[in-house]
Amino acid sequence: MNKIYKSKVAKWYIWFCIIMTIAFIGSIYLCYESSWVLIIDIASMGICLIMIYDMLLHTDYTINGEKLHIRCGFLFQMDIHISKITEITHKSTILSSPALSAKRIGLKYGRTNWVYVSPKEQEEFIATLKSVNPEIKER
Repeated sequence: MNKIYKSKVAKWYIWFCIIMTIAFIGSIYLCYESSWVLIIDIASMGICLIMIYDMLLHTDYTINGEKLHIRCGFLFQMDIHISKITEITHKSTILSSPALSAKRIGLKYGRTNWVYVSPKEQEEFIATLKSVNPEIKER
């Protein structure tokens, strides 16, 4: 069983991507006279745009047998054994996490570790986790 759940994407994140792209194009237009400023601008904003769009396109949660693989772009990847997940909570938070929406699911694993995810199909995601580990408590 290999089920992939894409992240829910908040409207503010889409608008942020659009505004950053417009700012990048505008700065290229405004810096055409100074080649050093243009090079620095393209390098710094280009890298930021690549990272932002990579997170937009590659934030997902894959359930493969007994493991949950969480991916948020190329910067964040982690595997959690579903048998170690003890609790699930619904939370609206903006804490740093591999999620592109503030409506998140908190997964407690181990004794004190938490990770927050935001799959589009939250109820199906929770049901799949519980089918693998029926001991998970939902709050």
